[in-house]
Amino acid sequence: MKPTTARKQILLPIGVALFLAALVGCDTATTDSIILGDVRVDFEFEFDGSDLTVGQLQDVTSEQSANISSQLSALGGFTLDEIVGGEVTEASIELVVPTFVGTGIDLRTFDDVILQLRSGSTVREVASRSGFTSDEPASLSVIRNRDVSTLLGGGSFDAILQVNPAALDAAETYT
Repeated sequence: MKPTTARKQILLPIGVALFLAALVGCDTATTDSIILGDVRVDFEFEFDGSDLTVGQLQDVTSEQSANISSQLSALGGFTLDEIVGGEVTEASIELVVPTFVGTGIDLRTFDDVILQLRSGSTVREVASRSGFTSDEPASLSVIRNRDVSTLLGGGSFDAILQVNPAALDAAETYT
């Protein structure tokens, strides 16, 4: 009898902090921009070890989309239409192994990662990192002054994580 292969699941969340500015004013002659501050968005990605090729950069799409409407409303009743600027201020990545702690799987599984935000056909690279240690979570290098307001103002947006794996186990599901 052939033994069944158990799949291990690993959570791969990305946290993104967005810095936003909104246009305010009732009279076009006195319209000003104000700084709204940071809004946090988290994305999760899942892929099987057999889906990616070691040494090749490949796209993995987030499991869910984000919409910051409710966060804008909580910052003072603002709407998506009032966003005039936005950029990613920080991004981090971590592997969470809720039931398989001690497996030896950590961020060294990846050589490079590139984080992109997407709304419709518009895609913007916002952060990346090459070379990982086992320290988690790991910060990504954010592309400063990269405006993402058109992505945010469109409502829902998701993320693409381009992954260049250093080593993957084909029997594992990376989540």
